[in-house]
Amino acid sequence: MQMQMQIILPELELHKIENEFYNSPHSHDNRYQITVPVKGSCDFNYENRDMALGTGEGLILSPADRHSFHMGSDSSIIIVIAKDDRIGRAFESTPAKLRPFDPADMLGYFHRWASNILALEHMDPLAVQETQSLALEDLQSMLTAGGHRREEPAALAERLSDRNALQVLDYIRAHYTEQLDIDQLAAIALQSRYHFIRSFKLAVGVTPYQYVLQLRVEEAKRQLRMSEHTVTDISYNVGFSSPSQFYRVFMKFSGVTPESYRGM
Repeated sequence: MQMQMQIILPELELHKIENEFYNSPHSHDNRYQITVPVKGSCDFNYENRDMALGTGEGLILSPADRHSFHMGSDSSIIIVIAKDDRIGRAFESTPAKLRPFDPADMLGYFHRWASNILALEHMDPLAVQETQSLALEDLQSMLTAGGHRREEPAALAERLSDRNALQVLDYIRAHYTEQLDIDQLAAIALQSRYHFIRSFKLAVGVTPYQYVLQLRVEEAKRQLRMSEHTVTDISYNVGFSSPSQFYRVFMKFSGVTPESYRGM
């Protein structure tokens, strides 16, 4: 029985397929594809060339490469499709189509990415960008490290400079009730989005999106104590897309419902 899991974001697609499967020849414009059998094998056709991929043998396809594959029962494969120039640069630095990947590492990364994405609240744009960026950074690291986990480079351990950190924090505090964009925040910090998310967490202790949620919950608590606004009004006042999202986040951070907090 075929089993398939897929998650599709603007710049990233994750697919895990188990047991018998085949597809027709196709290509992906402006997207790179990484195909890795994590159990068993698959028969792959790349630009009319047949090849067999065994467990841990990854194939990297450039945009517009025409391909198809077939796999039998008792096999499992992970496919990552990414629209990201950094993947292309990592690929071009050592342009071998075939790369070794550790199957256990690949499964671990896949499950982490999928769990983080599925845990997103109402697909908040900032949360999606943040989660997607971290997954793409993991992917680039795997490519440049030969398909294995590697230690974080020393540059990622550097904290935000005081001036840039304060500018970013001031901006978030002034705009946390709005929809924020990770690229805009990274530009204020004078960093790439990938480095920014890592260095922000190292400096502040949480990711940018988690920090935004903290600010929203703190302001919601203030309004619950000091105003007569309804819970629904407060949820929108502090930037949540719906009361149900507000309830879940408030409970997660406070351990009680907004109504219970107001009655304390």
